[in-house]
Amino acid sequence: MSNNRKTIVFFNGFYLPHLGGVERYTSKLVEELKNNYNIIIVTSNYNNYENYEIDDDIKIYHLPVYSLFKSRYPLLKKNKEYRDLVQKIKVERIDIIICNTRFYQTSLLGAKISNDKNCPLIFIDHSSNHVSIGNKLLDNIGAVYEHYLTNKIKKYKPKFYGVSKKCNEWLKHFDIEASGVFYNSIDGNVFKEYYKEHNDSKDIVISYIGRLIPEKGVYNLLDAFTSVSLDYDNIKLIIAGDGPILDDLKKKYNENNITFLGKIDYDEVMKLCVKTDIFVHPSMYPEGLPTSILEAGIMKCAVIATDRGGTCEVITSDDIGLIVEENVEDLIKKLRYLLDNPKKVDKLKENIHKRIMESFTWKQTAKTVIKEIEKYGK
Repeated sequence: MSNNRKTIVFFNGFYLPHLGGVERYTSKLVEELKNNYNIIIVTSNYNNYENYEIDDDIKIYHLPVYSLFKSRYPLLKKNKEYRDLVQKIKVERIDIIICNTRFYQTSLLGAKISNDKNCPLIFIDHSSNHVSIGNKLLDNIGAVYEHYLTNKIKKYKPKFYGVSKKCNEWLKHFDIEASGVFYNSIDGNVFKEYYKEHNDSKDIVISYIGRLIPEKGVYNLLDAFTSVSLDYDNIKLIIAGDGPILDDLKKKYNENNITFLGKIDYDEVMKLCVKTDIFVHPSMYPEGLPTSILEAGIMKCAVIATDRGGTCEVITSDDIGLIVEENVEDLIKKLRYLLDNPKKVDKLKENIHKRIMESFTWKQTAKTVIKEIEKYGK
């Protein structure tokens, strides 16, 4: 690390190799910022990593957590190891702290350390509603806890930014007026790296990429595809991702034209996008701005997606993509429409690619972040 540059410390509930939208967002933003700043990551030790490491000149602190819920919601274990690590973090040079999301305990820790170090504090919000796990009682408890944690964080007077305008609208629910948008984005170079024209296969590939939890709408997609496939013999569905419902999905939808890939790495994700004709994001989850839509769109997939998070900030018209209601019936309708109109599919592929390249690349987002950091850090 250079001693002459400012140091940004990110506080995250999770960080890579844990896979999720926030983790990918942070890693890509770090890639752009590390040329100008020293970077430190403070996150949870959900998988028995070393409590401190240096990776590609980035310092990473892994805080101890309890085993209960550690892969979904890490609870900080404030033992001697935790206290020692926090003291080491406080000794670091810290010029600005960035916390991703409001509802992890690491975020509150970041707010407290910003107060101790008297340094600027930024929160980046990635949600557009309360987090839901499909259990009404637990969801209500979670919402109360989120308000409690957010109110504690607000006392430290951070500046808030959303990864979409929809996130900023949601922040008003907590009486928070956002200072701007740090859009979720994608590396514009991946198109040159991965894209190649489709082969002459007559199969039409429909795909889903993401976590396999009920709130992501995967059951709706599989039900819709099963119905539509009765009338089209040249379509196949590829589901990529892992999660608690994977085994159930495999048992329930055991069809020759449905493939479950399980967890795949980024390289495989982009290669799947290349061979996809229609990408479906049927989410009912409180998204910020879905990364998978950006990945699919930049690789020239026609996109069908629900109006969650900042999706409609990308898909601003039906010449760029199709917005679908959160039910099987409308998804069947939208799939049939595209399957019957291949020229429309081709048009959507080109238009969404152009839209993302113009407005949703990491270089553009990083410029916005740097501008705000320098203004706030004065």
